[in-house]
Amino acid sequence: MANTLEAVVADVSKSLGRQPKPISIILQNQGVQSNGFVTMAPRHSEFYTMPGQEFDAQDWLNSLAVHELRHVVQFDNLAPNLGAPLFEELKLALFGINLPAWFFEGDAVGIETALSKAGRGRLPAFEQTLRTNILSQNKFSYSKNYFGSYKNFVSGYYPMGYFMTTKIRKDNGPKILSNILTRIKDLPFRPYNFSSSLKKFTGIGTRQLYLQTMAEMEKLWSAQEKKIKLEQYPVLNPTNIKNPSNYLLPQIDGKGRLLCLKNSFTASPLIITIGPQKKEEVLVKIGPQTEANFSLAKDLICWDEIRVDSRYQQRTFSVICTYNLTTKKYRQLTHKTRLFSPSFSADGKKIIAVKVSQSNHFNLVELDAESGNLLKEFPNPENYTLQTPAYNNDATKIIVTVVCEKGKSLLLYEGDNARLLLPFTTQLIARPIFWNKQIIFKAHYNGIENIYLLTERGETRQLSHSRFGANYPYVNRGQLYFSDYSANGYNIASLDLRRHNDAHAFHEKNTFVEYYSSLISQENASNILESVDSVRYPSKPYPDFSHVFYFHSLRPSVTENQYNNDYNLGFDLISNNKLNTAAASLGYQYNSALHSGSYSANFSYQKYYPKLSLSYRNRPRLAYTKIKNQTDSIIVPFTWREHYSSLDVSIPYAKNWLNKSLYGSFTVSTSYTQRYNQNMQVSGFLLQNVFPLNYRFAIGINSQRSARDLAPRWGQNLEFNYEHAPFDKKLVGSNFFVKSAFYFPGLAPNHSFSASLNFQTNSGVYLYHADIPRANGWANMPGILKLKNTLLLSYRFPVAYPDWELGPIAYVKRIKGCVFSDFENINAGNGLRGYGLDLSADMNLLRYYLPIFEFGGKIIIPAESATKKPIFELGINFNY
Repeated sequence: MANTLEAVVADVSKSLGRQPKPISIILQNQGVQSNGFVTMAPRHSEFYTMPGQEFDAQDWLNSLAVHELRHVVQFDNLAPNLGAPLFEELKLALFGINLPAWFFEGDAVGIETALSKAGRGRLPAFEQTLRTNILSQNKFSYSKNYFGSYKNFVSGYYPMGYFMTTKIRKDNGPKILSNILTRIKDLPFRPYNFSSSLKKFTGIGTRQLYLQTMAEMEKLWSAQEKKIKLEQYPVLNPTNIKNPSNYLLPQIDGKGRLLCLKNSFTASPLIITIGPQKKEEVLVKIGPQTEANFSLAKDLICWDEIRVDSRYQQRTFSVICTYNLTTKKYRQLTHKTRLFSPSFSADGKKIIAVKVSQSNHFNLVELDAESGNLLKEFPNPENYTLQTPAYNNDATKIIVTVVCEKGKSLLLYEGDNARLLLPFTTQLIARPIFWNKQIIFKAHYNGIENIYLLTERGETRQLSHSRFGANYPYVNRGQLYFSDYSANGYNIASLDLRRHNDAHAFHEKNTFVEYYSSLISQENASNILESVDSVRYPSKPYPDFSHVFYFHSLRPSVTENQYNNDYNLGFDLISNNKLNTAAASLGYQYNSALHSGSYSANFSYQKYYPKLSLSYRNRPRLAYTKIKNQTDSIIVPFTWREHYSSLDVSIPYAKNWLNKSLYGSFTVSTSYTQRYNQNMQVSGFLLQNVFPLNYRFAIGINSQRSARDLAPRWGQNLEFNYEHAPFDKKLVGSNFFVKSAFYFPGLAPNHSFSASLNFQTNSGVYLYHADIPRANGWANMPGILKLKNTLLLSYRFPVAYPDWELGPIAYVKRIKGCVFSDFENINAGNGLRGYGLDLSADMNLLRYYLPIFEFGGKIIIPAESATKKPIFELGINFNY
């Protein structure tokens, strides 16, 4: 990897005119997802080393190196002089404020395509949704394609950005992106900086660029469509334009039922059957996968599923699960494995799967389908990346897709002997299966993803002629089933293979629109991965403890002052080590009410099983006390300073299976307070608070949420807290409270009913603590002297998915509502405090992809006669 990075950095940087400064690269080899990112706080990039099971036609890490290194170049062009120890967060902020995500991701996709012989810009699958929508006359707005939708399948900002950035360069030359970034760099706080810089150099803004790009692609794709043979296929699944769905991996069981994997906006992934009247029946709700996959044999289904580690988020596994259609029993067959794309033998007794080690060594493994025991491991001396294997009918042969830097091919195993069936190519060959002695697979020889046949004589024949793309082939009794793409997702289609028996070898021209061709001519480097040196760099252990601290940013801090209506202003010096196991900060804030400063230090360490957090505060404090004068008692302010130190020790736990996840944590917290510098002597004032203890135990089980779900369909969440001061006899009493949240399905899809029952009991110095959730609007209702319990009921529901683009100001994706009824101190009467309605909208503001804002209003009708008027509240929240 070091050799590759050294070899490509000059070419990756060339069109932006500046080579990047050195950056740390971290190879994440403990997980099973494919990903990569660059960040500036702290400055580093992480490569997730696991390739996908249906990825590009070149080495995964090489592709990742080109793409992510382009992001490093973008960062250093936009803010070349900002860095540690003070300004890395500022550099990251300027990048996010000034550059839309479609620009920096689209540019990186363009570079990975232009500088290698593969890349996503060469793949019909990458542009599939955008192309389908445009040719289906679903001409969505800029904001809808960029920010997404809960109503329609949209391309997202990667394909959209690739075409838009490529058009900028095609129409304005190779230096245009560098010119835009330079102008932004020179004045980084200009409003709508990117769009105004784009308009200065090209004469058009972002919206005009989008419309022109989409118009050009419609023209090119329409011309492409006229060159190819197209067929329409009957749809075997139900369709609903209000709920676009993907019906994937069609297969037929022993009873003749059609099975498939379904995913949609309204439900998490399901394996279902489709009856003669297109009626759906859910067999099993499955969990997250790295790629869509399941296999059927006899009365058994198997699939792979991601499992999280009980402690470390970066460590995940891919396990094999089975489901018996007769007994309706689910089993997890393997544990803590890295196995992918399992496929049954025809008799259901064996499973073939791809095994990937943490050092990225690939092997096919054969497992006993009953016990999960390893039967055989097949050799892979070339260490090809292996994808989606399948048995022949008697399990004497195995076909598998292989990938290397030369491209993709099909590898046939007969025992321990293996041979390539095709020359390596940049085609996205995938999902091979046997049909008699022939191979059926997916490729895009004609420029559109379709299903092809490789005969015994080595001839390739085209079987499907899909307009937008076909995938997931399956054969039963001479009938080919596959998933056929449309604007509403993948539908199940079929065709009779017998009419292709006498078909001639495939010679149709590749009509793919090579929009990247202008980038190749501008970069003047067609494949920079061909000539990489083989220098052997020394390897040595990374010294964790000597790199615990990495101070990278000075962050301004603003907090609300608890003593007046003003704010405390200050700063924090932030440290995060590059392995993300340690975080620290040093801070100062000026207390505007007490005209004095406070100092803080924080440190957390999470490499080992218990998470440790330490904090220190030196701060001014204010209270009020009653003193006597000659005639009366008066209340006067009383100030002091204090040293406050705290320690948290936390033991987290996580587990998931099918569409359910369990979390748990046990935390013990304590602190030490030393008070000094009082402005007066107060009777009974404690100068020390010695190690009070707080215990917190939380546990919850929740079902996986779909895109449209406002809450889990099912969920049970409990939190227990207990605090006391066993080491300080002057502080008597204790505080015990329980919080809960329970979720249930509503009356319609994506509706949710929730109940939060909370309880507390306390005494002594904790007597009047109120630590449980309160009723809506409680601050504007008559007070409760001692709060004992609350019951909060709510019913959430979506109202509309408008996809409104309000110019450059806002894009509204969803409007949602909630009716609620709240109770407090139920045992003291009926306890009803109020009820009401909440209406809110999820939206993106000022064309920023993140954060997503929620604006809403709430009307609360108090139940007590003492509060006669409704209470109105406006709120704004945001999340990333």
